[in-house]
Amino acid sequence: MGLRQLLLDLPTACSRQEALYTAADLHDRGIRGWRNLELRTTDPTSTASIRRFTFTYWHPGTVPAAPPNLSYHVLWERMDQPARTALLRLAPATVVTAQIENALTRADAHDVLIRDPDGRYHLPRSLRLFLRALADEYR
Repeated sequence: MGLRQLLLDLPTACSRQEALYTAADLHDRGIRGWRNLELRTTDPTSTASIRRFTFTYWHPGTVPAAPPNLSYHVLWERMDQPARTALLRLAPATVVTAQIENALTRADAHDVLIRDPDGRYHLPRSLRLFLRALADEYR
């Protein structure tokens, strides 16, 4: 058993409850048996509409089970403008199109996608919230 950490870039306007609900996508990422998820801190990023949320949780396994620390802000900076535009336009649907998958693969971020039991990929709630905040900022 051990204490684990999860970092998520989420909208500044995210309430504590919404942030905790979003972080609970640990289950979707294959992390089973976690408990006591707590929001520890929030820190600014270089974008006013996004903050970095730090969570901790207990995991019963002896083998470290850790999701990728999802710094969407860093991912966003690695993407070229056409990929950013495609992601902002296509992401609200939650369905991962070939265009989204290619954009994330080019940015070396394919691991942010969540695979359903039937093998299809979808965008995690945390990434959809991040993209929605950026889309609002760019309007």
